[in-house]
Amino acid sequence: MNDEKKFRQLAMRVKVVRWLITIGIVIVVLLVGAIGGYWLTQKKAGQESRREDRFIEQVSTVMSPNIAVSDRYLADTNFMGGKVTSHRYKDIEGYREAWSPIVQPYSWTWLGNQSGDTLNSTDTTNHAAYDRLTQHKIPLFYNPKVKHPDVQRAADINRVARTRGAVAEVAVSFAHPLTYTQIQQRLPKNLHAVWYWIGVGPKADATFMDNNFLGVQADSQGHMVATKDENYYRSFRQTLKQLDVGYGYNNFNIGEYAHKYAKQYPTLKTAKFAGVIVTGDSENFKPLANADWIYASSAGFFQQRTAIK
Repeated sequence: MNDEKKFRQLAMRVKVVRWLITIGIVIVVLLVGAIGGYWLTQKKAGQESRREDRFIEQVSTVMSPNIAVSDRYLADTNFMGGKVTSHRYKDIEGYREAWSPIVQPYSWTWLGNQSGDTLNSTDTTNHAAYDRLTQHKIPLFYNPKVKHPDVQRAADINRVARTRGAVAEVAVSFAHPLTYTQIQQRLPKNLHAVWYWIGVGPKADATFMDNNFLGVQADSQGHMVATKDENYYRSFRQTLKQLDVGYGYNNFNIGEYAHKYAKQYPTLKTAKFAGVIVTGDSENFKPLANADWIYASSAGFFQQRTAIK
């Protein structure tokens, strides 16, 4: 009887040990799985955040018409992902104007990026376009081959030139593409072509593209820096070649056009531009009034000059 009792106790101990071992294995497997799963999801989230960061860097270089960047950082991070945020502004002859930020959500799930279509979003009327968040007026470009654009063709230079004591930002669309040298020859010395638009496809309505114009930023004096250490156009072209933007407007694909332009115009000397954003004092725009090489002119920032900027 004692032997039978001892045998039962031994059998019970064996069962308990087996249960404990099984439970231990399950716990270890769950822990390893949880840690591994977390590591994989965060690795994927990191890859997505870097992808969105590169996207913001690209569009800030080639698709931000006279818009400067203040910062770029991760925000609202959590287990699922977060947002890459970049605050922006405009600098017009020393006057600062707030602009809408770029906010690109990222996630390791299928949700991914949900904001690509809202980049540089605008609210439009028949006569003007405005940044959706700040409601500041956008200097619009026009395609001379589109006779009935979504936003009526503007001729704001004449009104700007008649105004005294103001500072202005005006998008000038050319009747025909011009080279950098030709643009410099046509503009008054006291006006600054700070951003150069590379145009759109022949049938594309530029006023129907939000504010997603492709172009290259110059310095505050309207010059394309080209030194051994820094070359604005070369950097711009390199980014154009790598631009990963898959969307477009009315069968006009922004990414495809960017790649085609980069291949067609390898240097600033050969590059042709469809327009420029010009800044300066309002009185200095008078020589451009009724110029036959200008197809359209759309004012953006426009305010009276002040003693303190």
